[in-house]
Amino acid sequence: MLLCVAGGAVWRWKRRRLAELSAGSELVETERGVVEVARRGSGYPVLVLHGAPGGYDQGLLLDGALGDGIEVIAPSRPGFLRTPLDDHRSFEDQAALLVALLDALDVERPIVVGISCGGPVALQLAAEYPERVAGLVLASAITIEIDERTYDTGNPILDPLLTSTPVLDIRSGLLAFFHRFTPDRFIENMHAGLSTLEGDALETFVEYIQTHPAQHRRDLAFAPTILPASARIDGTRNDERWCRELPVVDYETIACPVLVFHGEFDAAVPISHAEFVVEALPDAEFVRVDADHLAGVGPDADRVRRALQSFVESIVEDANSTPTRR
Repeated sequence: MLLCVAGGAVWRWKRRRLAELSAGSELVETERGVVEVARRGSGYPVLVLHGAPGGYDQGLLLDGALGDGIEVIAPSRPGFLRTPLDDHRSFEDQAALLVALLDALDVERPIVVGISCGGPVALQLAAEYPERVAGLVLASAITIEIDERTYDTGNPILDPLLTSTPVLDIRSGLLAFFHRFTPDRFIENMHAGLSTLEGDALETFVEYIQTHPAQHRRDLAFAPTILPASARIDGTRNDERWCRELPVVDYETIACPVLVFHGEFDAAVPISHAEFVVEALPDAEFVRVDADHLAGVGPDADRVRRALQSFVESIVEDANSTPTRR
């Protein structure tokens, strides 16, 4: 009986969550297929590419953080939420799909932001379609080979179990429960997994977040953007596979302005990823912050925001001095 009640609660939670997500976005037909996308604000376009797990809702976390006069364009990458994976598996294919999306939206040359696993696609766009990228921001971005096998372990028995909808929904429902009813404990556990800090250093970092309301809210806002995992699993597994092949483009060919910010104690994507791309692009602006994988949260959060807004403003000013279709 108890299992039936719990199962029913998870099912209702998932149905509500998916309904909310569907209401917040639209499906756009492009020459290469359907893409789910959300647009917020008005002004110069900024294309935000989410990580894994993720979706358009993760990209929208930057809405309001980029300054005034900005339109955030947040697609769900292939395999996430309502954008089908289809034949858009490689980062090259995903970049081509995004160019088709920009064409469908009549957007010529946005600033592109790549977050975590969105980094390889952003880099691919900047390298292969330089005429379509005004500036590039890499936020805790993957840039070199990373062999993360959370779901794609290669085990023929374990993989189908870990990626089955019932297992993913139960795990997601539990996370949503703890996120809502024990938020401070949820924050502690989340950063323990995202940070290389341990002991007193980790406790001090987490305490800072918990005692600063704006940081606390920002931290908790991230968790829903990975849930429910079952609606994001195809893209997550695909990213795991393709991230083992990086890099796939020559970063030295990227000509647009670049901003890189990365946490010093990022356990999910080590800061060596940022160092690698900065070495290839010596003119890139590199902001090292006292943070883990959520580089926009923590004692350096305001410094990240200032750097991001300053970078965006410089791109917009340059674009306004040489008008073109955005």
